[in-house]
Amino acid sequence: MDKAISALDHAVWMRRCLELAVLGRNRVAPNPMVGAVLVQKGNVLAEGWHQLVGGPHAEVNCLNAFGEGPVPEDAILYVNLEPCSHHGRTPPCAEMLIRREVRTVVVGQWDPFPAVSGRGIALLQEAGIKVTVGVEEDACTWLQRRFLTSVKAARPYVILKWARSRDGFLDQHPRTERSVQRISSAGTDVLVHAWRSAEQAILVGSRTVLNDDPSLTVRHVDGRQPLRIVIDRKGITPASSKMFTSGDQTLLLTDQKRNNIAADQHILSPGVDPIEQLFRLANERSIRSILVEGGAELLGHFLQSGRWDEAREITSEAIFHRGTSAPTLDHLAAVSLNSGTDHIALYINAEAPIAGSIGIDPAWPW
Repeated sequence: MDKAISALDHAVWMRRCLELAVLGRNRVAPNPMVGAVLVQKGNVLAEGWHQLVGGPHAEVNCLNAFGEGPVPEDAILYVNLEPCSHHGRTPPCAEMLIRREVRTVVVGQWDPFPAVSGRGIALLQEAGIKVTVGVEEDACTWLQRRFLTSVKAARPYVILKWARSRDGFLDQHPRTERSVQRISSAGTDVLVHAWRSAEQAILVGSRTVLNDDPSLTVRHVDGRQPLRIVIDRKGITPASSKMFTSGDQTLLLTDQKRNNIAADQHILSPGVDPIEQLFRLANERSIRSILVEGGAELLGHFLQSGRWDEAREITSEAIFHRGTSAPTLDHLAAVSLNSGTDHIALYINAEAPIAGSIGIDPAWPW
């Protein structure tokens, strides 16, 4: 590391990369979110981020913004993820940086994707470029947790979400009856819709569809509509359910094909855990993250098996006295915040594939 440039300076500019990277949220999955900043003597020369799947990567957008002229010898290119070294939808960024004669590159973290996995760094170093790796790595991991989990564990990043009354119930009535009282506030509902848009898929069980008939669409914010997934082994969900009639894409996991359902269907193998089958299917489709919205049995299955990465619990001021009990966790909340009259707690599974290297951004709720 150049003595004239402190670790704090590097951290400041890497944080700026992360601010840019997050602008690609809802647009770039299954690709990672990446931002890049070109800096000379503390001044920003250009910035860029990965904006769309199949579009130019962050480094390319940054140097395009800089222009065609020669990059100053003392300029530093900051990027939160290792520049790619393979031909995918776009040419290798590492080769572009070499061609543009960038002399110094600071990288937030290595890319575990097999087609890259250190090769981008090696290409830069072989070309004589000075490379520093591992700046603000925990913060980079938090932003990239979906992509990293998918690549390292060959399964999607799993987020559990539920809303409960202050006395610990998911609904006001026994689950054989329809719930009639809302739990979370209107402001929290907007946040939940933003959460939906941030993930590639939403998962519910058949009882949730049968009892609540949710549409699971993104309505209160502008953003991507994730794939809706229903696990319904017994075929109890009505064909008239909003999940199948609203026009948005739905994937039904079931034991037998249902000809009256307008949805993509996957037939589950008998005797095999449907969650494991879901994980394999998601991995094949490059689905990096799933938001599990219920019901209680499905949430409990994920919690008991330990196959979850984070849980988001919304606690309202409502008192129900009876109903379906909400899940309970023996973890300490990693982050808590208030949303109107609601309290939201974020829990991290300490046994999850990348939990040990996560640095939670205080700006959560993402």
